[in-house]
Amino acid sequence: MTKYLRNMVIGVSLVTMALTGCGNGAKAEATTAKQEEVKADTTAARTSEKETSADQSGSQTERTAEGTEEGEKKTYKFGFTEWAAGSFFDACYDGVMEVVNEKGGEVIRVEGKTDSNYQLGVIEDFIAQDVDCVFYNPVDAEAAGPALKLLQEAGIPVVNFDLAVADLDMVTAFVATDHYSAGKVAGESMIKDHPEGGKIAILDRTNDNAAAQRIQGLLDTIEGKGFEVAARLDAGGKPETGLSTTEDILQANSDLVAIYCINDECAQGAYSAVKASGEKVGIYSANGGPESKAAIKKDGADGIWKMSAAQSPFTVGKESAEIAYKILEGENYEKETLVPTFAIDATNIDQYAGSDWQ
Repeated sequence: MTKYLRNMVIGVSLVTMALTGCGNGAKAEATTAKQEEVKADTTAARTSEKETSADQSGSQTERTAEGTEEGEKKTYKFGFTEWAAGSFFDACYDGVMEVVNEKGGEVIRVEGKTDSNYQLGVIEDFIAQDVDCVFYNPVDAEAAGPALKLLQEAGIPVVNFDLAVADLDMVTAFVATDHYSAGKVAGESMIKDHPEGGKIAILDRTNDNAAAQRIQGLLDTIEGKGFEVAARLDAGGKPETGLSTTEDILQANSDLVAIYCINDECAQGAYSAVKASGEKVGIYSANGGPESKAAIKKDGADGIWKMSAAQSPFTVGKESAEIAYKILEGENYEKETLVPTFAIDATNIDQYAGSDWQ
């Protein structure tokens, strides 16, 4: 779709929003405030990217100019948005930037702030800034539809990374950890530690396809091995909810052998709850991030945090960027790319404890 048509789409959307707002003054003010917040965050992100680019050896400006003169390169503008701030997404972004710095381009990064409506505003602003492609990690897989529809109407390709949207037909490509394998790896470790089986609990996160795949990988692996799921509750994927949920689970179940956590963040809370309770319950998680590695390194083989299925967010970001350039250059690309996981535990922690992510 041409830039002219993109601008028409944006213009129609803005007119519709203005007419709707006339019927409700308070709602219009709230919407305007959120739009201004998104605009401010996006502007700040662009300023930060330009400053970073200018500081790098062989500045982005030099690369762009060189490409224009030789007619060999075309630089692109990308939007990058993730569901929440965190070192995992910092590593994804670093992987993207390694490719963009090599090939030339600009990336505008704006966090979704765990708010689907806010992230929708981020996407609208990306469209207004005429980005060529969007790296999209949704706040809520089920609520991603409106944002993806706007991007489709604007003719902007989408590389969905890490958390899959509910309808993958609405994105151009999908890049993520092999989340099923993350659950499988945890299940294998659980079987090794508890060959006789036992009762376990699961800390879930609803509306999260990655969490669902991890749990399915775990359940398929431990099936028929003597394990019983005594509790499966939504812990929100965060430390504070992981703590309170695990406290409730431990009070209701005194004979657990293990708790599976869908990410290291909620596992932090589970770890604290188990440690405070004095129970001998092992924590098995996914991510292989700095939190799990620090606990495994500190406590050793007899510790509470037994293992984490390691992701490589840097690789996820790098693969996403490579595919984005292929899409924009009209080259062949994979519709779905899955990055494998592996177990980090007391036996190999020394190899990985020196860095945040793999």
